[in-house]
Amino acid sequence: MTKNIIPLEEFKTRVSKTQAAMAKENIDLLLAFSTESEPAYVRYYSDYWPSFETAVALIPADGKPALLAGPESLTFASARTKIERVIQMMDFRESSQPDYPGSTLPTWKDIIAEFKPKKLGIAGWHMFPHSIMEDLRAAAGSCEIVNADEIIRGICIKKSENELNCLREAAKISELGFKAVLENIKPGMTEAQLAGIATGAMLGNGAESTGYPVWCCSGPNSTQAISRPTLREVKEGEIIHFSVGAKVSGYSASIGRPIVLGKCPDATKKFMQVGLDAMNMTIDLMRAGTLASNVAKKVHGYITDQGYGHTLLYGPAHGCGQMECEFPFLETSSTFTLEENMVFMVDVFMAEQNMGFRWEDGVIVKNGAAEELSSYKRQLNILEI
Repeated sequence: MTKNIIPLEEFKTRVSKTQAAMAKENIDLLLAFSTESEPAYVRYYSDYWPSFETAVALIPADGKPALLAGPESLTFASARTKIERVIQMMDFRESSQPDYPGSTLPTWKDIIAEFKPKKLGIAGWHMFPHSIMEDLRAAAGSCEIVNADEIIRGICIKKSENELNCLREAAKISELGFKAVLENIKPGMTEAQLAGIATGAMLGNGAESTGYPVWCCSGPNSTQAISRPTLREVKEGEIIHFSVGAKVSGYSASIGRPIVLGKCPDATKKFMQVGLDAMNMTIDLMRAGTLASNVAKKVHGYITDQGYGHTLLYGPAHGCGQMECEFPFLETSSTFTLEENMVFMVDVFMAEQNMGFRWEDGVIVKNGAAEELSSYKRQLNILEI
């Protein structure tokens, strides 16, 4: 596999673009917050991905950014970050809240005194911890604190060629994870075993990690839109749903496929085919200049016309990049227009009674037909045993 990385200059460009956007909103200081499970913002600016502790990419209106990390992360953060200055702060310690007696780390009072913001923006607003917000507000005094998610979204919604290459590579490695499942799956194996096979194949072929916990959801578990594998044994004649995704240089792709072992009931086959047809329709409709809601309305209309409108939960697509699922969702209520080099996961999830599935593949929006990140085994995978 090709080694795709984001160069240092691109990280610097991201900061300068953010500062320009901040100026339009009169924001003096931006704090981009991330956790281990939602690392996108901090990694976007620094390439650092926190573990146990949390972190912030601090971007002033002028000057150089800083990385705010927890008390145990200095050597780890320094080894990874593209931001030169690392500031340790107690507020970003792990959730078990150790005291670290004798610590003299900087506080929010020190940060506010150094940068002197009149208007401070927080990105990652909806997951920014209440306890940290209280400490920040106490130190900020008359400084206005606002939601700044829209600033970062406006910058990262369209991907650079380096980012696209990372996503292309992540999709190729995701295919290898699913291929390993197809080559090894047997009745009686557990969901966890099968997820492990996919994970091992991806890590063995160049992924830095999985893009999210790999899912294998079988039988009644296949109705779960968000899931984790269990020790349930997979059986013949039931839907076994896989969501398999690799992460490359911070960028996550995914492929979602249902599998049936042995004889597939006609009703199950028809159900899966409608989902597959809806996915292919979505990909065909996703072209630059198209109103996103029109795509969703047409696809959901088709599914409803086939008699499965009651199985719809969301979609049929969502943004993709640093996170396998990121802003924006493509929904019937969407107001945005598709633009070239936006990246989406076409994600058709349908579920009823005791069976469900997800068809999922990444696409890069183009002026004509979208570029597909993968089409590997996008078919009814009914395997003889």
